[in-house]
Amino acid sequence: MKRIHPPRLTPVAAIVASVVLACAAGVIHAHGGDPDQVYAVKIPYASEDQLSKLTGMLDHPYVDQKTRTVHAEVSDTELHAVEALGIGVQIDVEETARIKSFIASRSRDQASGALQRSSREQPSSVADGTHSCYRTVEQTYATFDELKAKYPDLVQLKTLGPAWMKTQIKEPTVVNNQYDNSWSSYTSLLAKFIPQSLLQRFNLSLFPAQPHDVRAIVVGNFAKQEGKEVPRMVWTGGIHAREYAPQEVGTKFIEWLLDNYGKDPNATMMLDNNQYHYIIHNPDGRKLAEQDRSARQRKNTNYLTALCTTGTNGQLGSGVDLNRNYPFGWATGGAGGSDGNICGETFRGTSPASEPETQAVLNYVRGTWNQAQCKWEGGALPDGRNKWAVDSAGKPLVGTPGPYCNPQNRANNGSGELDWQTGASEDYPGGMFVDLHSNARAILWPWGVERAENGFNTHTPNNKGMAVIAQRLAYHNNYSSQQLLSYNTEGTTKDAFYGFLGAPSYTVEMGRSFYEDCGVFDRETYPENFNGFHYMSRALHRVYQLPFGPDTVDVKVEQTAAVPAGTKVNVSALVDDNRYRYSNAGQSTILPPPYPVVYNIASAKVYIDQMPWEAGAEGKPLELGTSDQAKSDFPDATKRAFGQIDTTGLAPGRHMVYVQGTNSDGKPGAVSAAFLDVAEAKSSGGGGAIGGLAAVLAGLAGLALQRRRKQAAASGL
Repeated sequence: MKRIHPPRLTPVAAIVASVVLACAAGVIHAHGGDPDQVYAVKIPYASEDQLSKLTGMLDHPYVDQKTRTVHAEVSDTELHAVEALGIGVQIDVEETARIKSFIASRSRDQASGALQRSSREQPSSVADGTHSCYRTVEQTYATFDELKAKYPDLVQLKTLGPAWMKTQIKEPTVVNNQYDNSWSSYTSLLAKFIPQSLLQRFNLSLFPAQPHDVRAIVVGNFAKQEGKEVPRMVWTGGIHAREYAPQEVGTKFIEWLLDNYGKDPNATMMLDNNQYHYIIHNPDGRKLAEQDRSARQRKNTNYLTALCTTGTNGQLGSGVDLNRNYPFGWATGGAGGSDGNICGETFRGTSPASEPETQAVLNYVRGTWNQAQCKWEGGALPDGRNKWAVDSAGKPLVGTPGPYCNPQNRANNGSGELDWQTGASEDYPGGMFVDLHSNARAILWPWGVERAENGFNTHTPNNKGMAVIAQRLAYHNNYSSQQLLSYNTEGTTKDAFYGFLGAPSYTVEMGRSFYEDCGVFDRETYPENFNGFHYMSRALHRVYQLPFGPDTVDVKVEQTAAVPAGTKVNVSALVDDNRYRYSNAGQSTILPPPYPVVYNIASAKVYIDQMPWEAGAEGKPLELGTSDQAKSDFPDATKRAFGQIDTTGLAPGRHMVYVQGTNSDGKPGAVSAAFLDVAEAKSSGGGGAIGGLAAVLAGLAGLALQRRRKQAAASGL
């Protein structure tokens, strides 16, 4: 696969020339080089052993399996370390120049004060107009507040808990007749832990006066959903601070849902029937990443139990990788899954869920443990993993606690092995969890590491269902559905929320660079992921089931204006079971994902004002015809469905039209929607039906009066 590079910013000719000269002089990776320099590199690998070594030392590399090449963005130190392995490194000069220009423009923006602009319609963040697509933490939270004010019935705001910096805040105290303010603000805490030589890299005026909380925005039609069990899409963005695009993708999708409710039929369907919980996971780290010139800030800002004092970045290498700090599978010993070294990029923390950010998100999504019921309750996602004992047929013995009936989800009253074998029901109604990352262009799902206690098997009991979800999602965002990257991970969000709850859980690695230009973000990264999350929203009702059925799109109701009741209106849709994107596993030593099976389209139905699964819903069968979008090898897996809707009996106003297809395996799939508008009945004057009746009666009375007059005249009266 040929790697596509974003277009160069202008002017870059001088930068390209300087990089070329540096390469020629052999000084690009010399000791004592610029600690802020970042290089885009291509590293061909000859063996799985080389690949393992490379991915173990590089952060978020993109592995092109076809060309056997690793693409990465590395620091001067990392470049030297790779060359020390004796593996050839090719510097992508043009891409390196683009990154250098990106970093330089951020510095200009800091100096100009443009970072302080705040507007939902025209935000700015990590650089001047060139990179204004990425909002700061303050701007993102301001967007949440503005959306709540604009759409009060569709938005709820949640404060999940403090990020690490806020847990350290103390009131000023008097010491030797002087105020000690060193624990009272965001900047004073930075100054307390970071030496001036590193602190001078930042414009302190751009930091908040007080540290942030971990916050979430929740959207849905709460009035319509009251008393109902609705599926939720729970997202986290920004868990790794320097990954700019994910946080913005999540925010923009939430904006699209709200701004298009009542205007776009699918957005309306989604908010009527789903909830979306979007969480900003690591606001402290993100504040550093917004200014850090080489964008190397990945972790949170724990400067106490995770204080690093060595390496090129010294104290700026401190913190805990929150995506290695989750308790399910934390430090279980899988090869390379996390790092016990404080200065390591994947430092897992001193204990499971040691960090306040992890605790806040875990408690919000998972809820609290109910020992009497053997399950987690009250979280954003329901517990779908049985923890009761089971009979010989595998059916739960409700009321009899099983070996994993404890909040640790471990045998032996919480001290034994984790439960790797219990699956969730395919009828799981809760929705799904997605952790947004950049930049490997991949879709990942549990388990993230091979473990001895699980027979070195990365497949979960729900692997087939999760693989099909990922392969459908990958069709829409054009990513690789590979389960794992080329390196192991443990203590992650996705392993935790599947492990504790059985919810289908994913990491989506988006984009091509940590330093992605807004042009690339706007035309590629956001549209790709919009398409993917649009699909998942239409299949969210039963995520383990509906992706096994065909996707339905392009629902059209043929009307240019509202029609009178009784009119027959044409409706059509595309029903397609061939929308998969299969990829090999991210590592050659693990079992590959199952291959998807493409089936012919068997039927399609149209529903009015009721989703297909609602009680009493009656679908009208549609006819099936050929489609010019069908593939030659599967001509009957893609069909155009068409028919008529009889509007007799429909009340005046707007109605929802839903179409769902079913394949020859008997599996119904994702649903799409359209609007149908029925006009008010026209009156013939005199106030409608009642007025018309009065007119008729008056006319009859007039005829009777005329008849009596004629009779009277004839009799001489």
